[in-house]
Amino acid sequence: MPTSLSPRRSPLPDLALLGIAAVWGGSYLAAQELAATLGVAAVLCARFLPAAVVLGALVCARRGPRLRASLGAGSILGALRAATIALETVGVTMTSATNAGLLIGLSILITPVLESWSTGRRLTPGLIGSVLLALCGIALLVGGAGFDALNPGDGLILIAAVTRAALGVAEARATRGRGADLLGLTAVEVALGALLFSAWGGVGVVAGLPALSAGQWGLVLYLSLGCTVLAFLGQLWATSRTSASRAGLMLGSEPGWALLIGAVIGGERIGLVGWIGAGILLVAMAWGRRAEGRWRGQAGTPVRAAPEDVAELRRV
Repeated sequence: MPTSLSPRRSPLPDLALLGIAAVWGGSYLAAQELAATLGVAAVLCARFLPAAVVLGALVCARRGPRLRASLGAGSILGALRAATIALETVGVTMTSATNAGLLIGLSILITPVLESWSTGRRLTPGLIGSVLLALCGIALLVGGAGFDALNPGDGLILIAAVTRAALGVAEARATRGRGADLLGLTAVEVALGALLFSAWGGVGVVAGLPALSAGQWGLVLYLSLGCTVLAFLGQLWATSRTSASRAGLMLGSEPGWALLIGAVIGGERIGLVGWIGAGILLVAMAWGRRAEGRWRGQAGTPVRAAPEDVAELRRV
């Protein structure tokens, strides 16, 4: 009697998403090291300008130009993205890369709070509990040396977590429906950031890039191509081949990677109380991801990629 075997799930999408989370987790240490040489404005320009060129070339090379329809929403998303990246980059120069990577992960918990406020839907006890637990973790992480020593960089990263959450909510609205142009929207986002940061830091890039060492040039390519272009395209490719909840789980490991990279490669030390706070924060975010998935599922509005968007991504 023949038996039917269910197809085995390919591990490649999960591995790709974990790799992207690791790349993003290392971006804080890379930005911190480059900013010490180039300055924040020049780092932002060097990250966004090459990424805008690459994404613009991809948009121009595809069939059927649809970029004009993405200009309005893409500009709003670009302003939020530029604010988030600027706050992260300035903040990481005033605090540790470990703290920055952990605190930015709070956007996972802030996103449903913003959605609840904008839609009028009540948060579940699980989500509220995860937020309260995260606040306890933050208090230990950033205040372990005494609250008189609270670093202003941590405050900037917390604001960046709010703007990243707002970006996520805005992106969900902008891409809702079957006609959303994901590549076009992101190209506009990055292009706006490139324009803003070129005006701010273009002079610093021209003056500073020739003096960079080979290793520092590697960090520039890491931030621009790795953390921006390849990570974005890889995220779209992997998400189109798995579930949104599974993708969120894999990408949600970013704070853990930031903690590992900051401690092992960067040699950062946060002390016993800080480690306890970091552990509590990671637990809170894992709890929050599960609670957020159940909360979103109760609304009956699962997030799924439109068929034509999946086909578009595969052509790219």
